[in-house]
Amino acid sequence: MKTTLEYMVGSTAIQIVNTGKRIKVIDVRKEQRKRSVIKILSTGVLFALLTFGSCFYIIGMHNSEELLSRDVYALKSEIEELQNENLLLQKKNDNQQIDYQDIYVKAKKMGMRFPTADQLYEYTNEKSTGVRVNSY
Repeated sequence: MKTTLEYMVGSTAIQIVNTGKRIKVIDVRKEQRKRSVIKILSTGVLFALLTFGSCFYIIGMHNSEELLSRDVYALKSEIEELQNENLLLQKKNDNQQIDYQDIYVKAKKMGMRFPTADQLYEYTNEKSTGVRVNSY
């Protein structure tokens, strides 16, 4: 069983703690100073750890920003290459003109011919705008 007794010896406050196996005499003022030093040190260590962790976090964010900016640069280059390739393909497609004579020859080989007069039908279709359209 633990018992604590407090005494004043002159101007010094002391505690006598009996734990059953031994008796401790504690100077209250020294114990308070020791606790305040421990609190100050633990607070300082906590702030140092927070500062250290924050620095690592900021460095990590900076590195990820650098990596992302490199990726953006690479993607921009790829977009430019694809746009240039697209323009070249469009120019190539524009340069290829339709050869109607070739189409006519191939259609004739396949047995196709122009429709006769009895195969043509004329009808009218009215759109919602009221415009008449004649089609064949």
